[in-house]
Amino acid sequence: MRELSPITLGVWLCLLALVAPRLAAAEVEVSTVRFSNVRAPNGATGTWLEAEIALQVKPAPGAVGQMVPRVRVAMLMAFELPGPAGGERRLESYRADAECVALEPGRAHVRFYLPPELVKRDQLHGDPKFWGVELTAAGRPQPPERSAYSTTLTSAEQRKNFQAKAGSTAAANDGVLVPQYLTPFALEYPRATPSFVRRDAR
Repeated sequence: MRELSPITLGVWLCLLALVAPRLAAAEVEVSTVRFSNVRAPNGATGTWLEAEIALQVKPAPGAVGQMVPRVRVAMLMAFELPGPAGGERRLESYRADAECVALEPGRAHVRFYLPPELVKRDQLHGDPKFWGVELTAAGRPQPPERSAYSTTLTSAEQRKNFQAKAGSTAAANDGVLVPQYLTPFALEYPRATPSFVRRDAR
């Protein structure tokens, strides 16, 4: 077998360093995303829109405590709504994120909510027109899976454009879509709710 020159070997090592992170298996994946209208548990009137993200957690071999630390879940959704005075239909976008302290192997659930006033005003029922979920684990972006996006976003380019365009327009609605721990549902799913990093408490 012919030996590689130091220069050739160096080039191959550089390429391997670039490709290896992409070949690494995801530690957290989106399994399913489900949207539903739910009543608040405290007896308050009105219906909230719940976005439930089911995650599949697979810690890397040798992970401390066999857990995946600091899992950040970012949700972006866009509803198609009637335009003013019967004009052209428009998209209304919302975004939110939550960071789990750590996740054990198996299934985990992260939920976000839109408040009842908005659900009633805009008649929000069923799935948004477009939606997407982005994940990071300990600051490392997780490879995007097809299950992390709505079926209306069929190509990688469409998904990228959605994240860019809807992400910029969603800024006007920041704080409207909120994680579970900031809603009346905070204690509603005790066996299926992870612990979150609470930056709002600082």
